[in-house]
Amino acid sequence: MSSATHETHNQHISQQFNQNLSELRNHFLEMGGLVQRQITDSVDALINSDTDLADSVNKTEKRVDDMERMIDEECTQIIARRQPAASDLRLVLSTVKMIADLERIGDEADKIAKMAIRLSDDGKAPRGYIEVRHISKHVSQMVNGALDSFARFDANMALDIIREDKTVDAEYGSAIR
Repeated sequence: MSSATHETHNQHISQQFNQNLSELRNHFLEMGGLVQRQITDSVDALINSDTDLADSVNKTEKRVDDMERMIDEECTQIIARRQPAASDLRLVLSTVKMIADLERIGDEADKIAKMAIRLSDDGKAPRGYIEVRHISKHVSQMVNGALDSFARFDANMALDIIREDKTVDAEYGSAIR
């Protein structure tokens, strides 16, 4: 989006509406940061057989779930009370969709952490999975880029991230083989 579009999110007659949108945006970015940390920590826990780190990922999952519900409620309240139009409505509706995606990413990181605990408890903890580390780093960079593009309202950056998804899918397919 252009900077003119970005400015429309900050110029409302109601200062409270501005504050609502700003809080929504900040909460979304906070949730994204938690999920990004989950990705990194879950893979580190898997690779290093670190059950304490895996446990912390599991605990963070509850916070991510709570944040999803809170942000969804914020979006509902904004729609009900403010009846946003045009770019503000797109912002709110896209946030609803994105928090669901972030929550699913967090769920996958949680599954990796649980697998790390099971493998460690069974004495089968993996060491040095180069592919896993590489793919997780790539995914983490994509999440970071997606959050950055949201923070900047940069549609071109978001499109670049979408294109990267095919690369990650190919890397995953290769690693599975």
